[in-house]
Amino acid sequence: MPGQKFYLTTAIDYSNGDPHLGHALEKVGADCIARYHRLRGDQVHFLMGMDEHSQSVIQAAERAGVTPREWVDRMTTTFADYWRRLLCSNDDWIRTTEPRHIRAVVALLERIQERRADDLFVTDYEGLYCTGCEEFKQGAQIVNGRCIEHPTLELVATKERNHFFRLSAYGPRLLALLASGAFRVEPEIRRNEVVRL
Repeated sequence: MPGQKFYLTTAIDYSNGDPHLGHALEKVGADCIARYHRLRGDQVHFLMGMDEHSQSVIQAAERAGVTPREWVDRMTTTFADYWRRLLCSNDDWIRTTEPRHIRAVVALLERIQERRADDLFVTDYEGLYCTGCEEFKQGAQIVNGRCIEHPTLELVATKERNHFFRLSAYGPRLLALLASGAFRVEPEIRRNEVVRL
């Protein structure tokens, strides 16, 4: 039904290296979807941006001989220019180092803390970490002791203290909302990931 609000976001890319064809494929595809919805008369908000906090960002800055802040500033300029040259029509660009992003995260965490403090908890997480994916790997994601997406990188046995959100407390309610059509998660593969949580 035209005239609906339509929010679309791409992955916010790690600023650990230059944009490549995989990035472009995602951004141009998302741009096509945003343009389609605008043509339908929908109220579109199309967001793209940069994730500037990761181990690989620190490593890239060290290799370049600059501070992490200098590195992410350089990379965000490179990425934003790349998407402009591809004529991406995003409405917004966010950086995780921006004050508005930091304020929003702090406000969200404070709101969760006020409503249900036990939904936020800190615990140790231990596993095999892929610096290429910036995530822990297990089971079928590992072949011959290496990440299937980055077979040239060694997985790093890592134990770290992290903050977690107790999503399981909301499982039945979220599944009911999803089944009712109150909101959609697309593509289907991502919807299936949500359902499995």
